Amino acid sequence: MNLQEMSTKDLLALHNQIADKAAGPKTFATRGKLLDRIGSIVEAKNIDLASFGQPKAAEVTEPHAQPQADVTEATEAPTETEKKPVGKGIGRLARELLMDPAGYPHGVIAEMVNSQIEGAQASAKSVRWYAHDMRKKGAAVPERQRAERGEDEPC
Repeated sequence: MNLQEMSTKDLLALHNQIADKAAGPKTFATRGKLLDRIGSIVEAKNIDLASFGQPKAAEVTEPHAQPQADVTEATEAPTETEKKPVGKGIGRLARELLMDPAGYPHGVIAEMVNSQIEGAQASAKSVRWYAHDMRKKGAAVPERQRAERGEDEPC
């Protein structure tokens, strides 16, 4: 076995096979130091490096009792209609309401989403984000009605 022709990765694997303590890829600063360390271990333990280079015989395993074709048929992937929905549907509902030609204000749409979906916490800002995202992707979102400002709201 010629150590000079081996890659650093293979040398490190050889080192870890013969050494008492395994080393990581950053243990040795240079390839020369790794070669020196392997040489000192070989001398100290009287190891024949030629035996480490021999390929191992392939192990013969017993065939499985159940054929592979039966195993794959038992675990079928769910179809498109059977897949569990990922979220609550807040975004989908908000997008549908944004496309309504009535042009409800963002705050009204948020209230509608919150009332229709249990646990939803939509706000006017989140609905505005959905409208912006839809416009950015090229959808023609209808114009909104302006929300009426109360006396205590700033202009």
